[in-house]
Amino acid sequence: MEHEAADEQLQLKAAIWRTVDQIARAEAEKMGKTVSQGFVSSLADIVYAQAVTMATDLEMFAKHGRRSTISMDDVKLCARRNDSLHELITEAAQKISRKK
Repeated sequence: MEHEAADEQLQLKAAIWRTVDQIARAEAEKMGKTVSQGFVSSLADIVYAQAVTMATDLEMFAKHGRRSTISMDDVKLCARRNDSLHELITEAAQKISRKK
């Protein structure tokens, strides 16, 4: 079981690295720049660490609310210190609500 968790973690990190690499290269190309593997690796590590922190926070917010399911309000609460992210999440939540 511990081995499976480690494999899943490695797969997730690899997927994040690939995605960060694709986005960084595309954005750099638009600006006529290049990105190093070290930059991509460092940025991917930051993205992974932020995702782990956010997942932990989301679990705690739901637990504090005596719920076993994470809600959209929990996600908005996670983004409360980043105005632009909070706005994007709120807009996405409204779109999802309209589709229901």
